[in-house]
Amino acid sequence: MNIVYSSSDVYSEICGISLTSLLENNKHVDTIHIYIINNNISDINKNRLLDTAKQYHRELSFVDKVDLEKLANTNIYVGRWNIGTFFRLYLASILPESVERVIYVDCDMIIRGSLREVYEMDLGDCLVAGVDDCRSDLYRIEIGCAPGTVYVNNGFLVIDLKKWREENVEEQFTAFISERKGDLTYMDQAPLNGVLGKQNKIYELKPIYNAQRIFFDFSYKRLMRLRKPTHCLSYEEYLEATTNPIVVHFTPTFMTGTRPWNFKDKHIFTKEYLMYKQISLWKDEPLRKDDRKKKKKLMTLICKLTPKWILIPVMGYLHASWYPKQRIKIARKNMQK
Repeated sequence: MNIVYSSSDVYSEICGISLTSLLENNKHVDTIHIYIINNNISDINKNRLLDTAKQYHRELSFVDKVDLEKLANTNIYVGRWNIGTFFRLYLASILPESVERVIYVDCDMIIRGSLREVYEMDLGDCLVAGVDDCRSDLYRIEIGCAPGTVYVNNGFLVIDLKKWREENVEEQFTAFISERKGDLTYMDQAPLNGVLGKQNKIYELKPIYNAQRIFFDFSYKRLMRLRKPTHCLSYEEYLEATTNPIVVHFTPTFMTGTRPWNFKDKHIFTKEYLMYKQISLWKDEPLRKDDRKKKKKLMTLICKLTPKWILIPVMGYLHASWYPKQRIKIARKNMQK
């Protein structure tokens, strides 16, 4: 089983804790090779990551990052994200050609169960598998996909690299990025879905493989009113994802700005995250302060204090309608240049 992370030095502790959870819960798997795309990780943290793999008798290799802007021949607007998120689109080139299938895992995840079944699953004609991101159809329209198309969150992906190479998927990603002048909604999620979703080559996984924080912040009914998805998870899938997920994704939301490595984070799986931290080589590292800007903190506070009967329709309109419509206008403008 091949597992891929991408990490900077700042995120190396978070990556190490995620890696600890993965290895702790997959001891039954015969072979695991971890690849970490090195986005300027310090020697100290490299050694910690290597030692983590050694503790579980697993192999770990660091691989060099690529110059994405040179590859796409355009500047890429990253906003609050890191350009390293794009590396997962170019794994066919970054990793050895002998690596034909991988699971890509975001650093801000914990793995609570076995990944063997999902790794070995038959993807049919699909090139990648992921969990639907529970968004309105306007996000699909923006990237050229039909309403109802699977639109996955890119945090946890099962990727058939052999097919990616055979079908020159990287060239298609690069063309998508260049065409839109590097201005993309949710970063590499746009080309991933815009290229493969349009071709119906994305296999949809159960939400237990990417239980995002928004699932925990709202009840099922409120989540549906907030996100307004037409292609969405069922109540039974939502319940399974929030009570017994295999993969927990600590994505930030407007309701809960902190994350498990911050003081006083209240996610129901924060205690479990801290348990993995305690058995990791980063157990002595202090929890981090909430370093968000004052505007972000104020927004979270206002959202928490606002009655839900007001908050849900307002944020639902902004997220499911107003914002994607603005992005559609920007995309069309960029593509006309």
